[in-house]
Amino acid sequence: MTFNIFSSIILFSSLTYLFAIKHNNQTLIYILKPGTMLMIILLALTSTPSSYAWWIIIGLLLSLIGDIFLMVPHDRFLHGLVSFLVAHVCYIIACLQIQPQQVEVSVFFTVCLLTVALLFFIQLVKGKRFKGGYPLMVAVFIYVVFITSMVWVSILTENPFIIMAASLFYFSDAALAWDRFIKPLKYRHYLVMSTYFLAQYLFSLSIHKVVL
Repeated sequence: MTFNIFSSIILFSSLTYLFAIKHNNQTLIYILKPGTMLMIILLALTSTPSSYAWWIIIGLLLSLIGDIFLMVPHDRFLHGLVSFLVAHVCYIIACLQIQPQQVEVSVFFTVCLLTVALLFFIQLVKGKRFKGGYPLMVAVFIYVVFITSMVWVSILTENPFIIMAASLFYFSDAALAWDRFIKPLKYRHYLVMSTYFLAQYLFSLSIHKVVL
């Protein structure tokens, strides 16, 4: 019952957030972006404690901090980037807590994933909107490495919720980065936030579905 209640509230909150974006309601945006994440964290906290659960919860908390950095009046992009970077590290560690019988990620898939990540990074730093110099370039490169690693490690879990969560997070960040550094996306807010909330919800949901 508690699970269904939290899930319903998260759905309502995320949809209302998208509605607030459409109507540029800043009050609702400032309330619902961290508010939705808070409900996702509370959902995770209703699970049975485990090493996997705690690493996911820490990752969710760091994501909430990252959201706040990106929302404040003075752009704290690098602060937000670091927060989400450490969140991805937590998700990677969480995935490593799961020990499936025997999973091998194909060399072809690994090469494809690395190639996509490298080409995307090159596009970002060559973008006309990329400003920040060498320090930002290094930070973005490290971020791309870790979020790509998160997707790769998620495959090892064989858990569809985790794999989908990592993939959606990857897509959300890719859309955000493309909009910020390369070219504005018309529906950026909807693309980024819908996939972001769903990714975080699936990470939270996976705690209830993982058998260690």
